[in-house]
Amino acid sequence: MQTKESKIDSKAIRKYTAEELKNEFNYLRAKQITGMMLSRGLITHDEYRLIMAENKTTFPTFLSAILDC
Repeated sequence: MQTKESKIDSKAIRKYTAEELKNEFNYLRAKQITGMMLSRGLITHDEYRLIMAENKTTFPTFLSAILDC
């Protein structure tokens, strides 16, 4: 039995283009690499924030807009 909340409006589902998916992947990978650099002491917290701000403009994505960096 389906409840009202479990119904999904197919018009509300976001479909990504290949370019958008590539940007999502590249952003997540850049975030992972930058985080590793920070944890190994290769960059400072200030440098991390600057790099992540640049990554948000380089890889415009849905995730970069909602993830806390």
